[in-house]
Amino acid sequence: MTYFILARDGTSRIVLKRDSEDAAEKKARELKEMGWFEVEIREDNPYAGPVVPGTHSRTLQ
Repeated sequence: MTYFILARDGTSRIVLKRDSEDAAEKKARELKEMGWFEVEIREDNPYAGPVVPGTHSRTLQ
């Protein structure tokens, strides 16, 4: 399965792709440590817009 990591840093937004959930969570934690915010991991299309109920997405705390 493919996992997408979305994040913002105030002026830009990035979307990264990882093939495993562990790798996605590791990269999301690294981004948070570097100061990125609104870090989110999605299993669906990252360009689909807001998350709707029933889709798989979570925000890293």
